[in-house]
Amino acid sequence: MARPLSRIFLIVFLIILAGLVAGFIYVWPRLEGSPPEISLDKPLKYLGREQRVYLKISDSGRGLAWVRVTMEQKGKQGVIINQEFEAPGVPLASLKLMVKPLQLGMNQGPATLVVEAADRSWRRWLKGNRSRREFPVQVDTTPPRISSLTQMVRIRRGGSGLAVYLVDEPQARHGVRVGKKFYLGVSPWPDKPNTKLCYFAYGEDQAKGQKIELWAMDVAGNAAAAALNTRVHWKRFKSDNIKLSDRTLRKIAARFDGVIPQNRTSLLAKFIWINQDLRQENHQVIEEASRQSQPYQLWRKTFARSVGAPKAGYGDRRTFFYKGKEVSKGVHLGADTAHTEKSPVKASARGIVRLAAKVGIYGNCVILSHGQGLATLYAHLSSMAVKVGDEVQRGQDLGRSGATGLALGDHLHFSVLVQGVYVNPTEWWDPRWVRDNVLSRFKEAGLPLPLPPGETQPGS
Repeated sequence: MARPLSRIFLIVFLIILAGLVAGFIYVWPRLEGSPPEISLDKPLKYLGREQRVYLKISDSGRGLAWVRVTMEQKGKQGVIINQEFEAPGVPLASLKLMVKPLQLGMNQGPATLVVEAADRSWRRWLKGNRSRREFPVQVDTTPPRISSLTQMVRIRRGGSGLAVYLVDEPQARHGVRVGKKFYLGVSPWPDKPNTKLCYFAYGEDQAKGQKIELWAMDVAGNAAAAALNTRVHWKRFKSDNIKLSDRTLRKIAARFDGVIPQNRTSLLAKFIWINQDLRQENHQVIEEASRQSQPYQLWRKTFARSVGAPKAGYGDRRTFFYKGKEVSKGVHLGADTAHTEKSPVKASARGIVRLAAKVGIYGNCVILSHGQGLATLYAHLSSMAVKVGDEVQRGQDLGRSGATGLALGDHLHFSVLVQGVYVNPTEWWDPRWVRDNVLSRFKEAGLPLPLPPGETQPGS
């Protein structure tokens, strides 16, 4: 009789053991102890009037059960989001929140952004693992104040302008807005951190009637704008029709053999790619190089004009025809001068070499930065005598003129750029224009020239 009983006990024991093992296998993963992880996509120090905050909350175990985000300040609490997730829970929540401190009852000053989350673990009597992170922030919903020190800016279509102004928050981003185009200003007077200046342009490709205003945005993202007293002269540019022959197309295509895409098989298709696609690529390279600048003014005198007879001018509109049909358009964004073959090319003003390389349609090309976003370009050179990083003086040799790139004859293509935007170079060759539109800005504001540190005397 003992044997049957012991066998029964063994069977029962095994059943209970199997149940316990199965229960353990079922329950144990649900008792995982890893809490959710909370992170911001970038550091958060300030909260402005409206601040977009990106949160990432993840759980590698049972998934998220809920997330709550609040703001706390001196005993006050405002709820930003309180979200629950349906079972079985999500492994990752990427939250894009618009935080408006004033609507949450917060005042100016220190506050805390609190992020809490729980997962679906069975720990803590089915309440799950919880995480809490606090992010100290500074509530600042007051926009910066801007005031102009410039009486009147007269600017031509395709021309340059200069604004001098005050921003009451030294660390704010600032500048001039022309339509939808933003120009960043600089702070070149160390002893006057609130005093700013900004060179800007009315691009030759911008429509008539663009609004021009000062703007600023503080570190909390609060933005402000102020009127800038301007008067725009609407210049009309010369138009040329250019007939293309097969001989010209072959000559142009041969210069860019090896870089033209293979699917451009006809002479015309190759020319269109060179004149439009390659030109656009080259302009991006030039814009990037010309934007490399410094906050002080290196130049002192009116920019020197290159020696030679004038050829094509800034803003000239070109329409290309092939076999009687219009095939492409272009705008000449500089001034061409031609002297003798391989003439010396001189720096128009003191500057730092930002580019000295072959750049597509511009051939061998040198770009000088003169400070504060102002740059000059010297193109189609047969040779270059400087390298990137060199500081050159007004009148110093940069190389020799040539016919590289898209040039069909030896000449110099000279451009002036303001923060990557091509402007009319003839203005910068004109002593009266420089006096009335640049130097007088500093005088009317009672400011010295914004020269490099330690330089106070006029020079060349």
